[in-house]
Amino acid sequence: MKLIGGYNSPYVRRVAVTLGFYDMPFAREDLTPFGDDKPEVRKYNPLARVPALVLDDGETLIESGSIIDHLDTMVGPDRALTPASGPARRQVLKLVSIASGATDKLVSALYEHHLRPKEMVYRPWVDMCDRQVRDGFQWLDSQLTGDWFVADRMSQADVTTAVFWQFALGKRPNFMARMNCSNLDALSERLAGTAPFQAAAPGEGLPKGLALDT
Repeated sequence: MKLIGGYNSPYVRRVAVTLGFYDMPFAREDLTPFGDDKPEVRKYNPLARVPALVLDDGETLIESGSIIDHLDTMVGPDRALTPASGPARRQVLKLVSIASGATDKLVSALYEHHLRPKEMVYRPWVDMCDRQVRDGFQWLDSQLTGDWFVADRMSQADVTTAVFWQFALGKRPNFMARMNCSNLDALSERLAGTAPFQAAAPGEGLPKGLALDT
């Protein structure tokens, strides 16, 4: 298998970490959907978005959720990080959706600041995005009452939330610190020491310099 994308994308990174926990070997093509790499990324996804995963038979999967869903079927229900059915599955998917939505809004605010001239930044939109980021991550923090989000084992909710929380801390450290999400900090620190997280350590950012210290 070949994973397309850089680890500074949290969406690519959560796929890579999942592959690591599943002990699935893969190669990687470190492309970003910006600048000179964009035409190459478009070969795998016409929208020029990462991640993409090229399977051994040549089929290409896109979007991290769809990729992880296929990986779950490959390892089977006993090892899959997302339960196969029932309330536990719905809970994991809900937690992942909140984490993904909060991160999408964080990225939207970053783009507003960095891809528009300063005088054209639309403050009401940024404020709305910031509110959704806060609401999402603080809600996740309130749901983490033990070591793991669901039952007594690590799930995709833990992996995805930790990956996205680490991304958010790297991009907006002061803003995230003011949320006082101690439970997410503890989860992130615990998973950061695992081999799959360390093997998929992010680089300098996507794109370089895309960060806010507010």
